[in-house]
Amino acid sequence: MSQLLICKNVSKTYQENESKVQVLDNINFTVGRAEQIAILGSSGSGKSTLLHILGALDSPTSGNVFFKQQDIFAFNEKQQADFRNKCLGFVYQFHHLLPEFSALENVAMPLLIGKTKSDLAKHRAEEILKRVGLSHRLSHKPAKMSGGERQRAAIARALVTQPDLVLADEPTGNLDHKTGQSIYQLLNELREQISTSFIVVTHDIELAAKLDRTLNITDGKLIEQGTVL
Repeated sequence: MSQLLICKNVSKTYQENESKVQVLDNINFTVGRAEQIAILGSSGSGKSTLLHILGALDSPTSGNVFFKQQDIFAFNEKQQADFRNKCLGFVYQFHHLLPEFSALENVAMPLLIGKTKSDLAKHRAEEILKRVGLSHRLSHKPAKMSGGERQRAAIARALVTQPDLVLADEPTGNLDHKTGQSIYQLLNELREQISTSFIVVTHDIELAAKLDRTLNITDGKLIEQGTVL
């Protein structure tokens, strides 16, 4: 399996009043193409901070993140924005759909931001919404959709650009068990169809067990199968 992402010696420290708080301590791991990785850890362990760094939404105090052998923190601001728009998809526990727009318009948004023509963006948005089982909700705004439907729309939005990597922060955390199961099945189908890699931060042990690998963050360190990475 070829490597898509390499996280090398990443640490993150925050200044809090007169003291420093180390959230991440020398994190090292790799992600292969079409690989699904779960990251577990207690609240406040640094899971979301790590995800934000991998998505170039935050920067490490030290260390590097290489994506397709390029250091994402050597990019300028525009290059980082292009990287997020074209190479990454983001899924959050709370869908963050824009309430004034329909499902179709919400899902087309990343393409429109990336300067795709409107007709093509809407066509691709409609196709991915059909693939996630929302062909009957194209014109519905989020308020008219169920929680599971809104999360499926958010996943469609993350995948509409056919990104190399999706970063998912508690994607099933606000859903009932049955809907959470269907979200996992959807992620797996789309991984097989378009070879997207997934890094999933979750408290859901059952979901984590179904993915290719599980990493744990404890005291700022990343652990896999009892070995500090």
